[in-house]
Amino acid sequence: MEAVREALREWWAKVRGSLFYVPALFIVAALGLARLLTWVDSTYDLDALPVLLRSPIIESTAGGARALLGTAAGATITVAGIVFSVTVVSVQLASSQFSPRVLRGFLSDPFKQNVMGFVVGTFTFCLVVLAVIRAEFDEGVIRTEIAQRRLGVTVALALAVLAILAIVAFIDQSARSLQVGELVRRIADETVARIHAVHPASADPVDSGAAPMPAGMGTVIRADRDGWVQRVDVPGLLEVLPPGGVVRLDTRVGAFVAQELPLATIWPEPDDAEAVAAEVRAAVQLGRTRTMRQDPSFGVRQLVDIALRALSPGINDPTTANEVLVHLAGVVREILLRDLPPRVAGGEEGRRIYMPHNLDRGAYVRGAFSEIRVAAAGQPSVLRTLVRVLAGLDELLEVEGLPGRARPLRKEAQLVLDGLSDTELLETDVERVREMAAALVEDEDESS
Repeated sequence: MEAVREALREWWAKVRGSLFYVPALFIVAALGLARLLTWVDSTYDLDALPVLLRSPIIESTAGGARALLGTAAGATITVAGIVFSVTVVSVQLASSQFSPRVLRGFLSDPFKQNVMGFVVGTFTFCLVVLAVIRAEFDEGVIRTEIAQRRLGVTVALALAVLAILAIVAFIDQSARSLQVGELVRRIADETVARIHAVHPASADPVDSGAAPMPAGMGTVIRADRDGWVQRVDVPGLLEVLPPGGVVRLDTRVGAFVAQELPLATIWPEPDDAEAVAAEVRAAVQLGRTRTMRQDPSFGVRQLVDIALRALSPGINDPTTANEVLVHLAGVVREILLRDLPPRVAGGEEGRRIYMPHNLDRGAYVRGAFSEIRVAAAGQPSVLRTLVRVLAGLDELLEVEGLPGRARPLRKEAQLVLDGLSDTELLETDVERVREMAAALVEDEDESS
């Protein structure tokens, strides 16, 4: 059952991240709707309906219906071309201005997928109804002045109007989604949601079965292909082990593993090494791209990339870097206040999993701030924002009664101070940053 659920999750992830699947589903639905309405038109007499129900139905000659459907189909496929063009431009702008890693958010936007699907579905619907009317006209089936496919023509016209409104909404949404504030907010919100899903909000976890690592080389399980580690099924790994067995993960979620490099090491040597290796590879899932599914650090990576691009000499936009730092503060706050996965997880009958490469809080803090600190060496406003963010997080941990978790923040503040000696900033700017960072460094000295 778990395998089926996992397969469904994988399928849904592909649907969300693709511009093909959702429009394809709309096309299938349009085909079904067109066939249904043409059947209703040919089976039931719409003139028998009450006036209130019959009044919105468009009546026209067969020639008029063909002209209307041809126009609607041509207009909607033209609109579809505009939709695709706007999407490509949005992707190119996001890639060049922000970071190639933010493209996934544009491609997986449900609104964009649904609009594109609705437009191509409308085109498909109009085409099917038009084909039915043409076939009937050519065969002499329509002998009356009024076309018999009135319901299909009416729905086609309504869909065409809605498709035009949808493209207007699409262009408006695309323009707003390219605003850096909206983009940064979306990535930060998604990262925080992933942190909530992966890490519980409670006290520090206690490693289960934290016994020493077994002696000996162990049996090394190697990757059978290249890929990013998207997911690690810890319960599944525990089921692979015999009673008292131990597995050490030689990678982590979010890391890239090349073919034939170690995935895990198992003690003792299994009886059926090939079968166990296959189960371990299934539990350590590799994919072509990095995702945030079990890896909130990928969201941090995207935000940092945007700040670094903004601080590059070609763009030189410290305001964007400041905005990224403010949102990074919210992400790091969740990391500092919540539990991280234990380095050792225990199961029944003495089974254990060692995960020495899991990120700790210090790694998250360094990943969020270190590169921005280096790139902002010549930007006093960004340095002040960075120190202000570090100080705010430090104060929060003091209020929450978790001062021991503030050490990585204070180390970053010390590195800011160390870097000021090599900067070319004016002495006034240097003093302002130094005064803001000094309090954090003094707190670190007093605590040690």
